[in-house]
Amino acid sequence: MEKTIDNFITKLLEKYKAAGANIERKPALFADETAQLVTIAPFLNIKSYLYFLSQMGTLILTLNDGSHITFYGLDDWEEGMNIFDYAVPGKNGFHMFMDVCSPEGEILYFSYNSAEPDMDVVWIAPDCEGEEGHYTKTDMSFTDVLKLIEEEKIQALNKAYH
Repeated sequence: MEKTIDNFITKLLEKYKAAGANIERKPALFADETAQLVTIAPFLNIKSYLYFLSQMGTLILTLNDGSHITFYGLDDWEEGMNIFDYAVPGKNGFHMFMDVCSPEGEILYFSYNSAEPDMDVVWIAPDCEGEEGHYTKTDMSFTDVLKLIEEEKIQALNKAYH
């Protein structure tokens, strides 16, 4: 699993303009913060997601069509980008880990549901403050999301929900 995530990180950083806390790829730069997250939010015990966090922290990618993808991290790279700046999970029971913003400003949020502990099942919503009915359970895992980004197919989800 770690090798798979490392390969995706490498491909994404090579393919897209990137900004973030660890684009230099220092190994396990955020391992301590990731361990702290799991003690606070044990429902996030999702190996692929936690490994990504431990390696990258915050990451912002600019896709070829002008869309932006933001992975929220465990670092102090930029205010408002740290997972701990917000309740984990949020008051609606979801933990937002990423968003996709189209060039037109439409945003789609990617989350985990605290009611499904240790489940690598991604939920999406067009509103980060959405009530439970606004979230849609997908059949995607964290790795599937990385693959969609790498293949430049993630934007289709954004269009489908707006």
